[in-house]
Amino acid sequence: MRKISRRSFLKAATVACALTALTACGGGDESAAVSVAKDENGAYVDTLTITLGRFAEPSAAALFPEGQTFEDNAYTRYIESKLNVDLVDSFEAGGDAFTNQLATCVASGELPDIMTVISYDTFVEMVNNGLTYDMTDVYEEYASDYIKSLYDSYDGRCLSMATFDGRLMGIPGTNPDNSVPVLCWMRKDWLDKLGINPDPDGDLCITLDDIAAVAKAFVDANVGGGNSTVGMAFSGNDIGDAMCIANAMGGYIDRWIENPDGTMSWSTLAPEVKAAWAKMNEWYEEGILDPQFGTRTTDDINAMMINNELGIVFGAWHIPDWRLSSVKALVPEAEYIAYTVADDNGIVHTYHENAAERFLVVSKDCKYPQVAVEMLNILYDDLARATAETAPEVIAYINAGGHNEGRPYYMEVLPSNNPSIYYTEHMAVINGEMTPEETTIAENRGSSQAILDYLKDPQNVTEETLGGWHFYESRIIGLGASIDALEKNGNAEWITPKYPPTTPTSEQKKATLDKTELEAYVAIVTGAQPIDYFDTFVSEWKRLGGDAIAQEVQEYFAQ
Repeated sequence: MRKISRRSFLKAATVACALTALTACGGGDESAAVSVAKDENGAYVDTLTITLGRFAEPSAAALFPEGQTFEDNAYTRYIESKLNVDLVDSFEAGGDAFTNQLATCVASGELPDIMTVISYDTFVEMVNNGLTYDMTDVYEEYASDYIKSLYDSYDGRCLSMATFDGRLMGIPGTNPDNSVPVLCWMRKDWLDKLGINPDPDGDLCITLDDIAAVAKAFVDANVGGGNSTVGMAFSGNDIGDAMCIANAMGGYIDRWIENPDGTMSWSTLAPEVKAAWAKMNEWYEEGILDPQFGTRTTDDINAMMINNELGIVFGAWHIPDWRLSSVKALVPEAEYIAYTVADDNGIVHTYHENAAERFLVVSKDCKYPQVAVEMLNILYDDLARATAETAPEVIAYINAGGHNEGRPYYMEVLPSNNPSIYYTEHMAVINGEMTPEETTIAENRGSSQAILDYLKDPQNVTEETLGGWHFYESRIIGLGASIDALEKNGNAEWITPKYPPTTPTSEQKKATLDKTELEAYVAIVTGAQPIDYFDTFVSEWKRLGGDAIAQEVQEYFAQ
């Protein structure tokens, strides 16, 4: 377990705004939660006032239904009615303003009763400064069996991120491997037009050679119909954009990997990544990788997709919900299919993401820390199974497309197999084995109904059914490859990287190291440097501070 005393590993908080007095619960005894009377329905007899530090993007305020705000909306009203608590926002801020508010909290030593902390570094700093309530016993006593089962599903990978010296100093949000494995998305209408099938055995798993063959066919036929068609494109300012290529070589980008002897290795330095960049250089020389590689931004690549210039893109199962739907809206004929990408031995290499994402922090001065867990139960247990009869205002809000920022907690608590549940329940609805109302996750009700509406006329997607199209593409096509087919094929090989806070040397040197990585990546792929320049890059990365960071990360996890 990580040690509370590890202040040397923390980023120093910078007070970026004037000190603002925040209302705290006031000097409580941390030895046990204060007990107050409840009625037969589980609500407190006397109203308890709970102060919140809320992540709130100003742009999201306009999305609330009329009469609702961050502090007063369907979620907060439901919680207040269930517990008889008065939720009062000590501050509302988003983006940099939220970061500044947290810096103020750390500098002043004054926290609202409950807040969601986005940065792991900030959370660890709060713990080491003695600002957070020890939630070990509170969690054990008040968390529902279902909530505990959600955290248990991560086999310790989640709660351990908030555990110091064996004590639970906050409650993490969960991340159920939501962006892995990285998939290869292809324009299916282009494949059909050219009579190409890169997956003749139908297992939704292909190789880099299969991808290259399709890219070449797209380019040679200029299937987009414009001035030219680009086979593949990657952002030149994000080394992680080529994660899928590295994975197919058995490598990983920008992850800390623990070696059998306890030492730490930065995954980008591995020979498998060298092989991946060499493969991309081959594609670049063959003309099937974007000739403007190194200068394209993600926005540029999105524009190429919309302009019918690009038919292959790499990303998670959910990119239809935000990226591909933009293409479909402007290119009605566009259809996509997703594949996992295997190495030459048929293995799909992938990795567990950080299971902890954002942290629920309770002030050490809070009189009623159990309320934080009771609210957790309501938001992620009760409301996960709510119906229009049990929580009419909340369900109406969700069905109308209401955003999650109305919730007091800016995080998710989901089972580790949540994507699998998405796939299984949406397929059950499509097959008539379940109605949308019978799905076990509230958001599945709206998305599955939208899919049914889309499937009434899938050849003619309208503005009204575009949502159903992208839900179908993500929940059925994307998850069909990354969950269903991968499980049936049994060919996934998972690793579990380490996710440390920022170390002292990393704080000073990470920007330089990132720049060194990116420059080497672009130079090798474009042929500006030979493949063996990779070895020079590795030596330089280590010399510029990489070795020192690796040692600090090793020491952090050894304690």
